[in-house]
Amino acid sequence: MGTPATTLLRTADTVARLGDSPAVFVTLPKQDLLDALHAISDLRQSCDTFSAWIAGELNRRSSTDLGSAGLAQQEGYRTPQAMVEAITGTTKGGAVSIVEVGKMLAETDAVETLQREHPELPAPQIPWHAPIAHAVTDGKVSIAQADAIRAGLGLPTETVPPEALSEAAVELVEDAATLTAAQLHRRARQLRDNLDDTEVADREKAQLEQQHLKAWKRSDGMVEGKFLYAPEPGAFLLSVLDELTNPRRGGPRFVKEEDRARIDAILNDPRPTERLAADGFLELLRIGADADPGQVFGSRRPAVRVIVTKESLDSDEGHGSIQDTGEAVSIATIRREICSTGTVAVVLDDDGQCVNVGREQRLFTSRQRIGLAVRDGGCMWPGCGRPPSWCEAHHINQWKRDHGKTDIADGVLLCKHHHLLLHNNGWDITRTGGYYALIPPRSISPNREARHLATKSRAVQDWNARRNRLRDRYRSLEPTPPSG
Repeated sequence: MGTPATTLLRTADTVARLGDSPAVFVTLPKQDLLDALHAISDLRQSCDTFSAWIAGELNRRSSTDLGSAGLAQQEGYRTPQAMVEAITGTTKGGAVSIVEVGKMLAETDAVETLQREHPELPAPQIPWHAPIAHAVTDGKVSIAQADAIRAGLGLPTETVPPEALSEAAVELVEDAATLTAAQLHRRARQLRDNLDDTEVADREKAQLEQQHLKAWKRSDGMVEGKFLYAPEPGAFLLSVLDELTNPRRGGPRFVKEEDRARIDAILNDPRPTERLAADGFLELLRIGADADPGQVFGSRRPAVRVIVTKESLDSDEGHGSIQDTGEAVSIATIRREICSTGTVAVVLDDDGQCVNVGREQRLFTSRQRIGLAVRDGGCMWPGCGRPPSWCEAHHINQWKRDHGKTDIADGVLLCKHHHLLLHNNGWDITRTGGYYALIPPRSISPNREARHLATKSRAVQDWNARRNRLRDRYRSLEPTPPSG
């Protein structure tokens, strides 16, 4: 790929040759248009690398120890982040990312330069974030992706040593080719939680203490408000709103007949979706306020499904996760959920598959959908973040065309958009054991090269990670065969 400087010159020359007005792109063939977008993306990433290098040096020259003599304050800015924001025109968050990544690059380079130029000195400790810094310099991750990994993994502690974070960073850099910055941040947080379960409980407690709800009357008589909820109660709130408006926002098309009337009523309601949610939420508050304090309500309510292994429940070690969001949940919170709402057992085999049902019916059952939700974690299409509640079950071997079975192993979750895209545009999904692959049409890939479909389920990701760790541990204990 070359050095960042040669990459910058090459990509800048490529982009400069594209033209100098929107009109030149109108007649470009599809592949040329996509190649142009990739070239611009490469150029932007090269420029971002230089921006981070410069920001790292700006930060060094603006150290708080220098006070008003620091570069940023000399130029009239309170912080180097504010200086970068003003000069580059980026957002405040974007400026923070550039400076934070710049600090990683500068620190890594300083240590490695010292090690290279003075080998006679004791080897300095390589920063744990060195894999991230190298990936930025090599053009493998963007500034946003690098900062997402950094922020998601956090800082080393007594229970999470630098070496563990460095290993996690290597894994995330490899995942960056197929994940957005937001997805990388969530995955980084998951890996951090797996390294120290006590942080899950501590963060959960801190987030609960931050919860608040405020409401006030405006000058025109309208009442306005704001709220903040921790992940677990927040997920319940979202599930309530989802129940009120889901059919309006791309929810599943295939539903039980007994639910059809309610869904049709939501779809045909003349009120805007936001108004429908506001009115429905207010009605729920009225019902709650009018309820008989001695009444015990039934179990039908919007559900938040929390996924946890039996091993973790039995040992009180580890943690679970909220199905739709992937947020970590402590064992204590899960036990409270079990007490108040009950649980549904899901059994996984060695391929991460759930129990099958067969071909007695066309649609997947509710129990099968729970299994699909646990296994897939949402829409399996690469880059899609739709949760299980927004997805439909797709038969890999189509029901009519292939005489497919309604088995969990031969089903995958897809959101409505990608389910329609798959059927309408000639895509296919194949399965080999527990490995699923997306096969593009020949118009996109002449050789129909397979694209791996990875689970979005945090529970399965954690399960696979534990299984791999155990395999590595057992292999390390195997006796070495005698030589000769």
